[in-house]
Amino acid sequence: MIESAYGASEEIMQKSPDSFELLPVGSVTPEGWLKDQMGLVNDLQKRLGADPAVSRDGKWTNGEILPRYVRGLCLLAGTLNDPQLRAKAESFVSAIFDSADRGGDIGAQAGGGLAAKIEAVKAVLSFYELTGDERAATFLRKFFKNQFNTLSVTPMWYNGRARLSEEIPAIAAVGGEDAPVWLKELAAKLATRSCDWQRLADRFPFKRPFEKLISPTAVRRVMSVVRSADAASPERRAKYLTAARADAEWKKPSHRLVVETDGVNLAKAVKYPVIYDSFFGYAERETLSLKLAGALERYHGNATGMFASDPKLAGVSAVRGIDIECAAEFTESLVEVLAATGEAACADIIESIVYNVMGRAATEDVSSVADVVAPNLTEADPEIGKGGYPYGTAYVTGAPSRGAIALLSVYPVFLRSVCMKKENRLNFFSYAPCTVNTDINGAKLRIKLETGYPFRNTVVFRVEEADDDVSVTLNFRVPRRTTMQLISGGQVVASGERDILVKCILRTGSTFMLKLNIPLTVSANRDGTVSLYKGSLLMAGAPGETWRRSGANSPARSAHPIDRWAYAPVLGKRPGVRFNLAENERTVVNAFSTRPLSHTAPPFALKVLCRNIANWECDEYGRPVLPQKPIFAEEGIVRNFVPFCCTAVGISHFPVCR
Repeated sequence: MIESAYGASEEIMQKSPDSFELLPVGSVTPEGWLKDQMGLVNDLQKRLGADPAVSRDGKWTNGEILPRYVRGLCLLAGTLNDPQLRAKAESFVSAIFDSADRGGDIGAQAGGGLAAKIEAVKAVLSFYELTGDERAATFLRKFFKNQFNTLSVTPMWYNGRARLSEEIPAIAAVGGEDAPVWLKELAAKLATRSCDWQRLADRFPFKRPFEKLISPTAVRRVMSVVRSADAASPERRAKYLTAARADAEWKKPSHRLVVETDGVNLAKAVKYPVIYDSFFGYAERETLSLKLAGALERYHGNATGMFASDPKLAGVSAVRGIDIECAAEFTESLVEVLAATGEAACADIIESIVYNVMGRAATEDVSSVADVVAPNLTEADPEIGKGGYPYGTAYVTGAPSRGAIALLSVYPVFLRSVCMKKENRLNFFSYAPCTVNTDINGAKLRIKLETGYPFRNTVVFRVEEADDDVSVTLNFRVPRRTTMQLISGGQVVASGERDILVKCILRTGSTFMLKLNIPLTVSANRDGTVSLYKGSLLMAGAPGETWRRSGANSPARSAHPIDRWAYAPVLGKRPGVRFNLAENERTVVNAFSTRPLSHTAPPFALKVLCRNIANWECDEYGRPVLPQKPIFAEEGIVRNFVPFCCTAVGISHFPVCR
């Protein structure tokens, strides 16, 4: 047993007996509309890869941009099983390999610091998992040895120090069962020197928006010190930022608060208790991951399923932003937590983020991507919601923005949540058009899911290949706000509201279907508003949109509403039902295409009775802040609602209108 606060055991990354097995990247491949969507994302990565901000003259020049791009490239290559993407990933990862000095230390030529090195470790691990190339394992071992030898004299603070635990899965991967003692000690030191994320998960202290927790003066002071160090030359930085000074700065409450309320840091941290549990041999510590995710939803959640961070924790206001990079990191963490716990609520949130937030993040052709979106947004404009975003809420074309690079990894990570194994059981936690390649007790299975989900309500499972007769237990999660039936041979075999568990024998040609009942539901939000849902899809009032470029030389495109947006659905009173519509909605079902995230022809739309609100206007920052006492028009009018992901501007949080 290694002596540390984390008590690292001699065994590395042992699976809990209650955990599920994540299928390797590439075991679940996209089909149907999702394959087309990922093709558009692949086109996006081609444009990003040609930008010199990603790599100039084959060199790693710019902080986190290159490693995040490389990781997305590796995940896309594995999921799409594309040899050309593999070759491209190898050419780009070479820039990270070439950055290593003789001692094994790595880094970009400019910017990023420790945080960029940590992202590089993740990128190289993804490349190693994709190719099995021993150069990657050797590179990581050498970096870890250098880090172990220099850790006590290495200045660590700000976001880099908060993310040290991101390296532990890579340590486990290259260490294996016979990992040297120093490698295990390094993992323990990284965990102990970082934030005490387990304490934060157990008793979450940040229950208000960031600006309510710290003064602007204190924030400016912290950021001034950080920027001064980042902007200094390497020689001057070495003198200025000693290990002792970094530790002193790290211990300041203001510095720690700025770090611990950062959305990306918190999104990453949700998986850390699971990582610690696996690596250090804890028992049931993964419940802290669930607790942290629950606290983020409770105090900063909104109708999209994601918590607000723009880029710091932003409370439950519907006009506060959701950082797209943060949403991508949160999705990755939730997939890890889902595998460790089997908690279906994780899958509900994953689907909400992927189908709502990440769907809204890009235009329908994925030519432009936003860095930040909001539940209520009436102007996607460079000057709105600026914060740490150079293009505000506008959509960026061509440039390797945070949102664009984050989008590369989301769908491959999401597909890992579709199916997981546990002994002789296949667990379907998420639903999407895809093909699952796996085995049960050595018997190969290839199952194709044919579906328009979440825009349609059936999922057909077709066994395309099976080794003889395969005895298997199938477990199907029933998505939130739905009920489900399992149909085989035209007969209802089972039904459920939470999950459906059946034992069966699968053979080539076996076919069965899930049929979902997806009613329109009205749910309360934590800010006192209500939202409309069809299953995992958040519905938004759609005022229509018009687009224009934000300047002759600007990569930003802004979206603006065409019609009125200030209205609310009319709710009725029904015994025993807290929220329901006064009149039944009318559903308009449109033709289903391979591009259902269309802003001009969504898969379906709703006609809902609403009332206009006379005093709902935008604030000085251009955000549609809800009036404390809405003034509703007496006459009702039918308004158009579409899935949140099918519009760039619109309203999804509404005041209660009885």
